Amino acid sequence: MKKLALAATLTGLATLGAAGLAFAQDEGETKDRADRGEARAERMLERFDTNSDGVISTDEIEAMKAERFSQADANGDGSLTLAELEAWKEAEREARMQARKERMFARRDTNGDGVISIDEFETRGMSMFERVDADGDGEITKAELAEMQGHHGGHRGGWHHRGGGADRK
Repeated sequence: MKKLALAATLTGLATLGAAGLAFAQDEGETKDRADRGEARAERMLERFDTNSDGVISTDEIEAMKAERFSQADANGDGSLTLAELEAWKEAEREARMQARKERMFARRDTNGDGVISIDEFETRGMSMFERVDADGDGEITKAELAEMQGHHGGHRGGWHHRGGGADRK
């Protein structure tokens, strides 16, 4: 019974998360996502297309695999120990995390001055606020929230129906 309740709870949380993500997308975020996809493709070409011919060949992939193995093989004996593999994976993870943080910072630093102002920091959530604020008065009313719920997540049994529905005070 506990497993069933846990599964139901996890399913509900996943559903809420998916609904929230769907609601959070707008045209600007979709464009940002497309731009990030394009940037990711460019980074892949930069990384793997070693002869700069605009394509990634199997020879380039094999050379990259050999190079990565060599990087992981700290003592150069042609084989990897668990310790070497773990150390190499950790270094790779750290490098990916650093690059990700730098990209995230650059996206937020819209004027490129090397710092993130309060306006740059808070711009991400404002598009959602503006969508929900249907009359544009700078305030979100109960009616506007109910309208939002009707369009995004008005499924029977959703979180807003629990205990009396959207008209509950």
